[in-house]
Amino acid sequence: MELEDKIQYYQERIILLRKMLADIEAGRARYEHDVPPEIWQELVKISNDLDHAEQKMGEICLELAGDVNRLRDEIVSTLGQYNHWREQMREIEVLFLANIVRPGHHLKRAIRQREHLESEYRRIYASIQRGSFANQQELEAEIRHVLIQSEVAVETLGEDQDEEWLEEENPLSSLADVTVDDVMEAISIEELIKEFKRVVLPKVHPDTSNAPTEIFKTVFEVFKSSDPILMEAYIIEYRGEVQPKTDADPLEELDQLVHTQKRYQRLFVRLQRRVDRIKKDLTPQEIDDPDKVQANMKQQRQEILARIQAEAEQILYWRGKIENLLRFYLEFYASSDEST
Repeated sequence: MELEDKIQYYQERIILLRKMLADIEAGRARYEHDVPPEIWQELVKISNDLDHAEQKMGEICLELAGDVNRLRDEIVSTLGQYNHWREQMREIEVLFLANIVRPGHHLKRAIRQREHLESEYRRIYASIQRGSFANQQELEAEIRHVLIQSEVAVETLGEDQDEEWLEEENPLSSLADVTVDDVMEAISIEELIKEFKRVVLPKVHPDTSNAPTEIFKTVFEVFKSSDPILMEAYIIEYRGEVQPKTDADPLEELDQLVHTQKRYQRLFVRLQRRVDRIKKDLTPQEIDDPDKVQANMKQQRQEILARIQAEAEQILYWRGKIENLLRFYLEFYASSDEST
């Protein structure tokens, strides 16, 4: 007989036998003395049958508790997988910021400064040829202005990109994948927080446990984010295995175990969904060979830095060209005077 069939059979039998026992007790109570033997016999038989049915239900509760605890093990294992992939994604995104994004911003600033100087050189050069400057002092003032403005333009670009960096400093914001269904179907967040404080934090906090610091940081991050799915998973992990109460009403114990099993099943599905989503965001290479990904990023960083160096040399080159426009101006008008 399947577990579900056994549960239904003994549940119905216990309810029926308890009703029969209540009826026979009521019948016995009508006799002040000299209770008929057949009533006593019926009372003993129903009591024995009820004890047997309740014993069987206790065995069922033990079997169900075993299933619940196996499900708990899967939740704990899946939570570990989620933390592993989450940390790997965090490391990759931090590496991407350090090796690609920020050097890329510096390269962008250098390119803009070089382009600005190059454009201004050509503008001033053409203006000299057209005779747009009234005298040497006016040209000198324009050269100073252009060189100063070049630095200001770069600083302004840097401020804009600093704002972009602030937005990018939270690379895991894209992983805020708590859905409405997650929140609606999880137990209330207030109760979760209370239970999390009571069950989980004392077992990972440095003042009350010997748990590694890394575990405390990970757990406390979940607590700060008030993530209901991860909080409930940690509660299940640190609460420990489910042990049925042998002295409890077996029907009440059954209801509690069935409720717990359904809750664990729902949580496991959502947690597995989290793992699937986060793995989907990682490329196959990021999953299989993170060291190679890191090496590739470092190589790209070196390439970007080499381009920044080349742009820096060009910046110095065009600054020098702009500064030498004064000499060109003097030579240009000196040759003009000689030709006249």
